[in-house]
Amino acid sequence: MLDYMVRTLDTTMPFILLAGLGIVLRRLGMVDDKFAAKGNKVIFYTGIPVTIFNSIRRANLSNVLDMQFIFFNMALMVVIFFGVWLLTAKLMRDKSSVSAFVNSAYRSSLSVVAPPLFVLMFTGYHDPDVLPKSMLAVSILLIMSYATASVLFAVQDAKGSDKNIGKVSLSVLLSVIKNPIVIGVILGLIFNALGLGLSDTIVGQNALGDNLYGDALPDFLANTLNALAGIVMPLAMICVGANLKFHGFDTKFKYVIIASVFKLMLMPVVAVAIALAFGFRGSDLTIIMILNALPMAVGAYVMQAELGGDTYIGSSVLMITMTFSALTLTLFIFLFRVFGFLT
Repeated sequence: MLDYMVRTLDTTMPFILLAGLGIVLRRLGMVDDKFAAKGNKVIFYTGIPVTIFNSIRRANLSNVLDMQFIFFNMALMVVIFFGVWLLTAKLMRDKSSVSAFVNSAYRSSLSVVAPPLFVLMFTGYHDPDVLPKSMLAVSILLIMSYATASVLFAVQDAKGSDKNIGKVSLSVLLSVIKNPIVIGVILGLIFNALGLGLSDTIVGQNALGDNLYGDALPDFLANTLNALAGIVMPLAMICVGANLKFHGFDTKFKYVIIASVFKLMLMPVVAVAIALAFGFRGSDLTIIMILNALPMAVGAYVMQAELGGDTYIGSSVLMITMTFSALTLTLFIFLFRVFGFLT
């Protein structure tokens, strides 16, 4: 049991400590909103797409393109989305806050938190295809989250008039097409198909005796891409910590608490229960759990504010889930190790 706890903390403590460093640096005045905003852009436009590109171009596509796994995650997001929406629309008295609550409760931080966490967990993992498989899932679900949120605001929110929603839908479509994560996946698939991932020549063995294959890219380019990929986890977590702010209490704070508990606790439990029923185990089940245990997406709050949704609910859920996700993710990862789902 102690060994499981140590291995779990080895995975999550860097995530927690770096976010804590971001909080401390902000308190000391060494970073601010501008630093966090620019840091997030650097991560989003360089580090994350390069990480995804590197992972997928080197992957065994026959294992990564697991269509059953992909379709399951897509269907699961749709089921959770409509389930939360229907229950909220029926039970919530304040109908003006329905869209904000739903948007905050089900949308995960797929572009900011998921990639560095997967990199931290699965770099050097005994199965090299797990990391690219998780990144591919992130990319597909990111598109799905934008699509489902657009439907939510178009139908539910009175402020999302036909005129406004048309502009926003076009903007969302263009943003998905131009999304660096999506571009990274596409380029990775192209390079993989062209055989530009790993060369076929064995150049040596590492300390574990595993075969090492030469990179088909020139060394200077491969090293540059690896260096860019290496900034993702530390810079992302520092920026997350620097961004954490509490926006006070309000009469709607009960909605904030409910949405936060659902996002961090109930949603991953429901997702894992459904996945177990469909026969998913091991690393697949771990990926599914993490995808559904992530904090609220920063992009979800931005979209919510753009469409005139309740920004109080969005900003508060974002802060709470970002703060406590380190603890809840540690708990879930520990339990997965105890029950043998993660080795």
